[in-house]
Amino acid sequence: METSIRLLTFNTLFRGRPRPRLQALSQALDSMQLDVVCLQEILWRRHLPSIASGFPHAAWIPRGPAVRGGLLTLSRWPMEAPRFVDYRVRSGPRPDILDWLLRKGLLVTRIAIAGRPVTVVNTHLLANHGGGWSRRSPYARAEAAALGKLADAVSMDCRDPLIVAGDLNVPRGSWLLDEFLARAGLHDVLAGDRRPTYRPTPALPTPVALDHVLVRPAPSQDVAVEARLVLQDRVSLPGGRAVHLSDHFGIEAWIRFSE
Repeated sequence: METSIRLLTFNTLFRGRPRPRLQALSQALDSMQLDVVCLQEILWRRHLPSIASGFPHAAWIPRGPAVRGGLLTLSRWPMEAPRFVDYRVRSGPRPDILDWLLRKGLLVTRIAIAGRPVTVVNTHLLANHGGGWSRRSPYARAEAAALGKLADAVSMDCRDPLIVAGDLNVPRGSWLLDEFLARAGLHDVLAGDRRPTYRPTPALPTPVALDHVLVRPAPSQDVAVEARLVLQDRVSLPGGRAVHLSDHFGIEAWIRFSE
């Protein structure tokens, strides 16, 4: 028997005027036939109707007028009540305002895909303003501490197949990601693919792959994956203005767990 999931992870970018971009994103999602969507940087509860209307189930945690961690998980399948884990780690010597505002962490949701449970973890890791990920970097050490908390959280219960998705703010191929994958028993659906998931700009012409979809089958299961980068092009907003949906690209993954 096979459990098939089409999943998207996407950092939506909180800056600027997010509501029209979120409305355009919602239209794009409607055409993608996704089972589960993991979004980051959804800051304010007032923006939820702009993005969640196309999905019958949504998981998020309120924090006053904000969305805790900026994390929103959407699903076409029933979901259990979500659980949020706060990283509670300082993000290096120059704390990021977004880290402080959101209280970054991970959102854990159990989703019944065609009646078969899958645990989905949506997360946004701490920012790295040091421009490097060496073991000497205080930012990298803070990220390592947060990844340790994430590894602890996903290692507690291995009965379900597991998907960890989001903006980890650590590069594919780095010691940070490699050690985390080994500790948590996860597989990167884009392993070996060094294409950036952050849009190149004049200020950052050679970005790296910071967004990830990671999977772990349940005992006695096998997993097969296909993945691609999406949401890279400009879209037209009402009035004709063309914009990028975010400073990140999305990752769309087709994941099949089989016994």
